[in-house]
Order: sequence, then C-alpha cells, then structure tokens
Amino acid sequence: DAGSYNSAFLTLYINLPGVGKLKKTDKITCDFTATSFDLIVRDLDGKSYRLFNNNLEKNINPEVCKFVVKAEKVLVKLGKVKGEYGSYDSWQGLSGKKDKNKKETKAAKKDDPSASIMGMMKDMYDSGDDKMKKMIGETMMKQRNGELGKDMPGSGGMGGMGGGMGGMGMDGFGDM
Repeated sequence: DAGSYNSAFLTLYINLPGVGKLKKTDKITCDFTATSFDLIVRDLDGKSYRLFNNNLEKNINPEVCKFVVKAEKVLVKLGKVKGEYGSYDSWQGLSGKKDKNKKETKAAKKDDPSASIMGMMKDMYDSGDDKMKKMIGETMMKQRNGELGKDMPGSGGMGGMGGGMGGMGMDGFGDM
C-alpha cells in the first residue's frame, strides 16, 4: 500500500499463516537502511522466510520504519522521506528500475563515448537468448585477440561484422 497522498508510510503486507504465534521475538527481525530493508522470520512451523530489497524506488527513513506482527501476516512500514517541497514523495512501485549503487553520472558517460556502446552491448547480452550471448561473446573474444577486421580490408576494424552484421549471424537473414 503506497499510502494516500502525502502519507508518511508505505506499507507492505506479507501473508504468513500462523506468524502471530511467534509474536515480536528474536525469531522475527527487520533491519532498515536508507535504501533497503531485510525481514527475516525464523522457525515458523519448521521453516524460515526472508524478504530482502536493497533497491527501493526511493530512499526511506530508517529511524521511523517499523514492522508489526499480526495473527496471519507481518506489516512492514517503510517511512517515506520528505521531498523538496515538504510533502512525502509518491511511490509508483517498491523497487527502482536501476540499481542506485551503480548509477553513472551523465558527465562520466560523455567523457567516454565508447561506454554507451559497451552499455548497449551489455544490455543486449543480458537480455538476449543463449544464441545471442554466444555470438556477442565470440565477437568480443575476436576483438580482444585482434582477429576482428583482419579478413576485410577497408572495414574500419569491423571486418567480422561486414555484409549486414555477419558476425552477429544476420548476413543473409537466412535464420529469420
């Protein structure tokens, strides 16, 4: 529950049948930081449960965060941080789109123009199927070994990719 407009908390409802019998003992803990929370329920009918998120959409105030144990569920109340205009920020989701710890500044990207190309290749590799990963991996290995571009003069170092991205298996579009 993201809360109503200008609400101080974002509340998570975690259904765990029978969790109320553990009450707030050392078997249920929740640790909060400005960017994460870690809920652990130990030994509930012989099982342990964990809900961990270290990529929240927005920062939280760990000082006011809390958790409440009910009969059949645990409520995790994340304290919102006030925005620049004095009201609490509105949340669209629980997790951010990108990891806050790995954000790059725009200035750093402008300093290294090849970083955007490498980022695109990494995204293609991460989201691609096994065949795509194999093709990108082989092309990267050829590039490192200096084999890419030797077989086609005048290709500007892209010899393995000539004729419509041949290095990517798309030279004759026969596989499509």
